Amino acid sequence: MGQQAGIKDILIAGGPVLVFMILLSVYCVALIWERYKFFKRTTGGAVEFLSKVRAAAEAGKLPDAAAFAKSHKGLASGVVMATLSGPTNRDERRRAAERASQRAVAELERGISTLGTIASVAPFIGLFGTVLGVMRAFKDLASAAGAGPGLVAVGISEALICTAAGLLVAIPAVAAFNHFNQKISQFESELRWMIDEVLDGLAERAHR
Repeated sequence: MGQQAGIKDILIAGGPVLVFMILLSVYCVALIWERYKFFKRTTGGAVEFLSKVRAAAEAGKLPDAAAFAKSHKGLASGVVMATLSGPTNRDERRRAAERASQRAVAELERGISTLGTIASVAPFIGLFGTVLGVMRAFKDLASAAGAGPGLVAVGISEALICTAAGLLVAIPAVAAFNHFNQKISQFESELRWMIDEVLDGLAERAHR
């Protein structure tokens, strides 16, 4: 009962800004979870898959590379197929493969900028709530005859709840933003290396 009263007191002290921060934290956690599941489903095993494709291309076993692509369920399979079966002209095939790569990366980037925005603005929203709380504390001090600094201290401590909430939302958002961007960068590099090596393999095969 006492814990319920404490949570109620915190919500009242934080006001509408704290309620907004709670809703923002729920949305942020849901977005991180959705992106985590999407990345796991679409890029899981991509490094090993692309390594097999590159090895097959280097050995001149392009049918094996195509078979690997057909059996792989992730985003990289479409890029491999575009590289293996695009236009006969090397430059046109490279452009087709790069377009497929850009589409795959765009799928991964969906929602990541939102995470970055939340990570950037959440501390400022929390600080805004704290400023409002401090202003309210000084107003209460001015209207309470004979009240000491203790009244201001209580008001400021309550106002700082919003700053803590802002940091609580921002920290996991920053960590997730950096983690997903690192994954996207690695995936993009793997695709680029695969495109170069497969096209080189096709060129060498054409000159034999």
